Amino acid sequence: MLLLPLVLLVACLALAGGQPCVTQNRLFIRYHVNNPRTPAPNPRAYCSMMMRRRRIYGKLINTFIHAPIRPINNVCFGGRTPFPSGLLWSKVSFTITVCIYNLSTCSYTGTYLSSRILISCCQGHPVYYEERMLLPLRV
Repeated sequence: MLLLPLVLLVACLALAGGQPCVTQNRLFIRYHVNNPRTPAPNPRAYCSMMMRRRRIYGKLINTFIHAPIRPINNVCFGGRTPFPSGLLWSKVSFTITVCIYNLSTCSYTGTYLSSRILISCCQGHPVYYEERMLLPLRV
């Protein structure tokens, strides 16, 4: 009877250990996954609409991946090339939209691209998208 509370405590701690990965993955999906791509007349309109809809504020650059979550998750397993900093390059290209905030016009510009993605994973799920490699030097 005295062991029951101890067993429950250990079980709760084990379950809670995965929570940061789940939370980070949910944020990754909110910030970076839009499949299929929401229709918009042009990339600029798409970026303005999506950043507002997803309530993403204060980011100079944000990228949306237009693919189902399964191929994105596959990057965390065999579908990748390790990167020196611990990030993972996808072996395949994805259709993406890169949104960059223009400080002089206070609006987003957008570019539709096909590119490999650079992410980090936690427990087999993407949790971080590396966007600094996409920033132009003038930003």
